[in-house]
Amino acid sequence: MKQIDTDELCSVIERIVKCLSQAQLPYHITGDLASSYYGEPRYTQDIDIVLTIQSSEDIKSLFELLSPEFIFDEVAARNAISEKSMFQLLDDATMIRVDIHVGESVPQELKRSKDVELLPGLRANLVSCEDAILSKLLWIKKGSGKSEQDVIMMIKSASELDVNFVKSMSESLGVSEILENLISSKE
Repeated sequence: MKQIDTDELCSVIERIVKCLSQAQLPYHITGDLASSYYGEPRYTQDIDIVLTIQSSEDIKSLFELLSPEFIFDEVAARNAISEKSMFQLLDDATMIRVDIHVGESVPQELKRSKDVELLPGLRANLVSCEDAILSKLLWIKKGSGKSEQDVIMMIKSASELDVNFVKSMSESLGVSEILENLISSKE
């Protein structure tokens, strides 16, 4: 498997962020890029984005903005939007995959996004550290073993983590036991 080049990654993020901004859709970057930003830098195979989209006009606008540069199945994307699930884009120039997660996994997470310099010279909306941890806990619950190390490293590296918020939300999301086990394992 070919490792993603940082310049190519920046280019894809810039172009997808431009499309989402032009469509005026709330979004943030999450997944491995967030884990690397808040915790331990590591190899990523794709770009994960959470967004909300509802109206048919917004969907049409988004597809028009994406279609010149990204390959995607419009029917699958429309189904994912209506089901609030995930669809994929493939960057036509680099073949880097972008996973679009429709809807928030953590309530109100898009309102807590942060505008950060994600990579040198590249600003974008990024999931908050707390919500990145909570999202990874949800992935662990679904069976993602690699997310465990991500959570441990984000907790260990975070300088301003709102632990009370994470603990409270983990209870409401049904992942507090996973969180406690991971906290115990890092001590």
